[in-house]
Parts: sequence; C-alpha cells; structure tokens
Amino acid sequence: MKKSGLFIWGITIIAGVFIISGVGAMNKGNIEALNAYKKFETVNQNKTLSEATDFVLSDFSIDGSDLPDTEEILSFQGSRLTELLIPSDEKLWFIMDGKQVKGIVLATDTESRGAGREKTGPELYEMYQKIVNDLGEDVRLKYFDYAGGYIFVAVNSDGDESVWLEQRAARLLDATPGTKYNPEEIIEKIREGINPLEEDSSDDDTIG
Repeated sequence: MKKSGLFIWGITIIAGVFIISGVGAMNKGNIEALNAYKKFETVNQNKTLSEATDFVLSDFSIDGSDLPDTEEILSFQGSRLTELLIPSDEKLWFIMDGKQVKGIVLATDTESRGAGREKTGPELYEMYQKIVNDLGEDVRLKYFDYAGGYIFVAVNSDGDESVWLEQRAARLLDATPGTKYNPEEIIEKIREGINPLEEDSSDDDTIG
C-alpha cells in the first residue's frame, strides 16, 4: 500500500538547497530537514534566524515501516503487525524548542523527507511518552503512515505487541486515539478500510 499524501510541504520550495549543519556528518537527512524547517520559520513566521536556531532534534528517533500491497494485507495470516510491516530506512524525530514540541522530522540517513506537522508533533510526542510510561524505557517502537495518519507499534520487554493511533489514523479506522490496541484488531480494521480507503484531509496540518 503506497503512502498517501505523507508530506507535501512548502519547506522544500522555500528552502531550495538545504543548509547543512556543521553538527554531525554531512548530508544527514535529519539535519537537512531541521535546517529547512528553521529556514521556513524565518520566512513564514517572521522570526529571525537566531530565533529559529534554538530548535533542535530530539535525542532519539523512531524507526519507520511501510504497509505492504493490498493483496499481501488481505492474505496475511499472522497476528502481529511487526510481521506484516516492511522495514524502512526512514526515521522520525521530534523538533524541540526547549521542552516544547514544534513538529516532526522524517528522514533517512542521507535524505530529508520533510519537517513540520505542528499539530501532529505534540500529539505524537504525548503518545510516545504514554507508551514509555506504560511499557517501560526498553520498549521497542516502530511507526507507519496510514493515509496521512500515524500508527505506533510497540513491543515490550516480554515481546508483547500493542498498537497506538494518533487522531487522524484513529478516525479513519474507527478507533480511539492514544489508546492501547491489540494488533489483531488493528490489522482487521486496516483490512476493512481497504475497499475503498478514502482520503480524509480535514485535519491536515502540512506546511505550505
């Protein structure tokens, strides 16, 4: 299943050629995305560059995954989302301004995929904290995009899997956001939503 409207951000237009930070390796996708976000803030939010440079990335990231094609979803016989999902080289970071979450960055090690989502970022961070509080610091997390919404898959130290949805994904799958779900239930809801999966952009907070 292809990602649907993940990010169509004005950042890529405004930034042109990304400014590469001197921190870390050159061509790091997450640094490119963060610097593009800073550039966007200076242009669109009437901030000076010095004000925008206070933004930093979270000191952790969450690994990304993709849903497979429709046929594979419908024929899947397992009970764990981690067995259904396709590993991705994309990761998610949070954009931080002190303790305040400004948005998110999606990037690979070498390529920026975008930055922003100022409504979604704080919600995802709150959900991340809730998962860690409930399941422990050693919980393993993955995320995937569902029609522009985000779903976290958590595996605790005992190997038990749970699924958590932010508002957009929860609305599309008729679920409750920020609530712990059994993976089998979400897999079934994804199957039910395949024909057809209608795009819902009523709460889109993309930049640009």
